[in-house]
Amino acid sequence: MVFRGKPSKACQRCRDRKLRVRLPLPVGRSTPSLKVSSATFNDHLAAPACELEYFAMDIERQLFFSYYIADFSRAWDFLYRHFDPKTAPEHLSLSIDAASLAFLSHHVNSPSAQSLGRQKYISALRKTNKVLQDPTTLQQTIALETSLLLDLFEKITDSRPNSAVSQRAHIDGALALVRLRGLQHFTDPGGLKALTRLALNAVVISITNRESIPEDIIKIREHTASYTDISDPKWLLSGITLKVTNLLSEITTSGLTAEEKVRRCVALERQLEIIDNEAPPKWSYERIHVTEEQGDTTLDGYYDVYSSRMDTQMWNVLRFIRIVLCDEIIESCANTDDETSQHAMETAALVVGEVCATVPQMTDCNGPAAHRLPEGSSANLHTHTLSHFFDTYILLLGLYAAAWSRGCPERARIWIIKQLDRIAEHFGVKEAAKVAAILKLQDGKARTGPWDVYRLIGSYAFAA
Repeated sequence: MVFRGKPSKACQRCRDRKLRVRLPLPVGRSTPSLKVSSATFNDHLAAPACELEYFAMDIERQLFFSYYIADFSRAWDFLYRHFDPKTAPEHLSLSIDAASLAFLSHHVNSPSAQSLGRQKYISALRKTNKVLQDPTTLQQTIALETSLLLDLFEKITDSRPNSAVSQRAHIDGALALVRLRGLQHFTDPGGLKALTRLALNAVVISITNRESIPEDIIKIREHTASYTDISDPKWLLSGITLKVTNLLSEITTSGLTAEEKVRRCVALERQLEIIDNEAPPKWSYERIHVTEEQGDTTLDGYYDVYSSRMDTQMWNVLRFIRIVLCDEIIESCANTDDETSQHAMETAALVVGEVCATVPQMTDCNGPAAHRLPEGSSANLHTHTLSHFFDTYILLLGLYAAAWSRGCPERARIWIIKQLDRIAEHFGVKEAAKVAAILKLQDGKARTGPWDVYRLIGSYAFAA
């Protein structure tokens, strides 16, 4: 393991909706804090009212760009050039509005924002279908970007039926657009990032439904390899994820023998271990040991500090997949006293500890997470920025997988549930309460799979 003054009047629309927001600065400038209650999200965001310094646009678009794109999911930064609605094509602008309203609704529990977002979504669909009748439109990256935004709206609002076909509708449409245009025409940074986002979404749908990876995604990966540092751990991890996805699909559909299933799971888990052990210094993190008095904030008397939320998430995705593979191995060896099974149990327990060590840096407001609090806050009385909310949100899937694992020690499982309860109560992350509830009801026989929880908590939309 590597250790390394008075508010001005709001616009009429904002007053009608009783929505008060400090508008973030446009991309390229510092992002201010958006304060929320430390216990739960309020019906409004506690900040001064609507004053547009740069563009006359809806506040939800400002929030979407400053917090979702610039802060949380930077894989969407190809949308920066469409920041100004006066210059963006109408169908694309409507799609941005729909996704922005869905994002706002998700975080302030606003039915009115979601309803307006739905109206924008329907208008965007109609305009897009009309625009796509023009062959020249198919040759533009904007068509792909619009499809991805429509898909994002559905994922944030969780408005899709449960069928895999419905989940794939916009993604399949986007893949068709790429085929019509030809991969050779996607060479600019924006187009390549849109392709990368498309590939990620398609893989997520495949792995959560235990389906094989579409051939189009393999071709996209081969194309983007020419423009990517293929030694980067994130690139290597994505490649193994494709193999894991195909293996899980085979296990589901073709009935592999237990021996073949174990052999292939072990090989892939070993590849992930190598990425873990050989990660370059820029992906390293620092391990901090705590005093005995601080011990209850950690699982094993230490926590790890990463350079960014995205690094933390990358590492925990790697660990998540290792846990899934270890569980497949343990299950296949259930009827034998096998060294392979024992090794998988020990590996899972080790990885569980590593996941737990990522928590205090995000959640311990009296310790390593204190610098994430708004300026002037105290340990006993403080709010949290939306950015801090995201910090805690990205922990949920890894924590669930860790506690779900057959290799998870009971004391670790108890500690994880306690952390999830605190994230739900202190940070107002409603998804954390859902995850904790599932774990509390779970026993050795009835186990809700991690990919089902992935869908439940909306991680489709919040995969950075």
